[in-house]
Amino acid sequence: MNHPSFARFRFTFLFYLSLLFLFFNFLFRLSLPFFFPENLPFSGNFFLGLGIGAINDIFALFFILILPFFCIFLPKDSFFSSTLGKIYSFILVFIFSLIFIFTSFSEYFFWEEFSSRFNFIAVDYLVYTTEVIQNIIESYPLAGLLSSVFVLSVLVSYFVWKKLQKKLSVIEIQNKTSFWKRFAHICCYCLVVTASYFVFSPLSLSSNRYWIEFADNGVYQLFSAFIHNELDYRKFYKTMDTEKAFALLNTDLNVQAPLAHTNYRQVINSSINIDTQEKNTVQSSLQKPNVVLVIIESLGSYKYQEQMITLNALAKESLYFPNMKSTGTRTVRGIEAIMLSIPPTPGNSIVRRDDNDNLYNLSTPLKKQGYDLSFIYGGIGFFDNMNAFFSGIGFNIHDKLEFDSNNKTFSNAWGQCDGDAYKESIRLADKSFANNTPFMQVILTTSNHRPFTFPENTINLPQGSREAAVRYTDYAIGEFLKEAKTKKWFDNTIFVFIADHPSSVAGKNSVPHEAYGIMSMIYAPKLVKPQQIDLLCNQIDLAPTLLALMGVDYTSPFFGKNILTMKKEEERAFISTYQLLGLETPSYLTILSPNSGVESIQLDKNATEEQKQKDIEKTIAYYQTAYDLFSQNLLKEDKVTITK
Repeated sequence: MNHPSFARFRFTFLFYLSLLFLFFNFLFRLSLPFFFPENLPFSGNFFLGLGIGAINDIFALFFILILPFFCIFLPKDSFFSSTLGKIYSFILVFIFSLIFIFTSFSEYFFWEEFSSRFNFIAVDYLVYTTEVIQNIIESYPLAGLLSSVFVLSVLVSYFVWKKLQKKLSVIEIQNKTSFWKRFAHICCYCLVVTASYFVFSPLSLSSNRYWIEFADNGVYQLFSAFIHNELDYRKFYKTMDTEKAFALLNTDLNVQAPLAHTNYRQVINSSINIDTQEKNTVQSSLQKPNVVLVIIESLGSYKYQEQMITLNALAKESLYFPNMKSTGTRTVRGIEAIMLSIPPTPGNSIVRRDDNDNLYNLSTPLKKQGYDLSFIYGGIGFFDNMNAFFSGIGFNIHDKLEFDSNNKTFSNAWGQCDGDAYKESIRLADKSFANNTPFMQVILTTSNHRPFTFPENTINLPQGSREAAVRYTDYAIGEFLKEAKTKKWFDNTIFVFIADHPSSVAGKNSVPHEAYGIMSMIYAPKLVKPQQIDLLCNQIDLAPTLLALMGVDYTSPFFGKNILTMKKEEERAFISTYQLLGLETPSYLTILSPNSGVESIQLDKNATEEQKQKDIEKTIAYYQTAYDLFSQNLLKEDKVTITK
């Protein structure tokens, strides 16, 4: 009788693991339209997506099996027939079954939150485990979910293991495979995986982002995001001649560049009588005004309006920008845009990159005038490299660990509540005022984030929902301003309330421009005249606008524009996802993608082909030069001549 060899047993082992991986991916993909019909309505794309998804799963499988291949082909033949070998084989099956099943459960909740398969956000979550795990514990019935995953993994593992043991029982021990033959199998497999990486890439489906995500493989996307967390713009994206790119940029910004390949521009605000400008905004007093810049977590301008009681009222008393867009979907993108006035570059935000210290930013001209600079954050600023970034540009750090003990009344997974952060702001402002020193504070809030919990007896909504978190966020701002108005420094202080990004960015386009709107206003009843400016604008425009209001002269590498003097034909917003870089104008949404892709989506039916080409060139020019200036260290403070 011819008995199967151990090599065949090993390949059977891998075959069963492959079936498990493909089965659970198929099951997950099959369930998505039933759980999320608003994103994935049943259509022909469903069947096409299942087919393309299966191909992508097989492609991902090459990489998934690397570790099992080593684990199965390294031990000797006789080892698998021993008691220890049987235990070993069961543990292997159990571990990979657990991983596959746990991944399926995780992807469901990830889709529920982000309408996407795993991406760079999941990579961040793996890096910052403390905050994320605590957040998950507070947001989901974790004990029940993990128990279900464990029990299901045991049952599946036992079924597969019994099949393998049946296979093993008919193998003769004398059919041995030499070490070198087993090693050769491993080497051949590694060569196949390496070759597949270079000759094949995941297939896409339609132009609808949801169906593209449907057909993707989440595990492959996770590792791809980890590997490509920073992208070389010039390697992956459409480029143009460098001279032309800077010429277009400087023309658009009205810059007479003193140096080649820069966008440094001198801005003189102190001699401008803002009362005579078209926007009729009142300039601040000659005394150096204080700045309190509040970056609000996840506060879009279109959702949950009924919960924004304070902010809606405040907008009528402020310089209000109802059509401001965020540059991205992460907090670090908002910080980057607001502080550096730069469009997003592909991959990681500059906030999280190396060599991001001493960058020219909103606070640079104020630092030269002796301002106290404070970054106030209810969480622990190690997250997303925020402490390192802000300290690197001259701020004193006051995160949760530095809060005064009297200002720690309530915390959850993400840190102290907004009310505690505002109390810390009041304390530090009083201290600066007592020292007769102007101050700039950047406050980053946390309460409008899962698990959506906040102090009891503050609002009349139950814990745990986004609506309630928005209401508390709004309530805390009201209490903050009520306290600030009792202070002597209030009349000479400019308050900026601006969101880092909307609560969710979802839509049919790959870059759903309509979903990037954020709450944004500048409030200073003694310094700034209330007005609503309806122009399409961007977070990168805040720095030049605020410095204009303050009458500060400066020379900067800012890419943003002063909204107070912006013309109708200059309306635009830079918006992005992890890899897609967009420019929205009233006429077109232009999207740059890796592999030099360019897509134009017409927004105005009367838009011309000439306008389309201009928008494409402008999009490339801005993103290319932003990448070049940062990568060449030309955004550093010492590279810019600062006007005294």
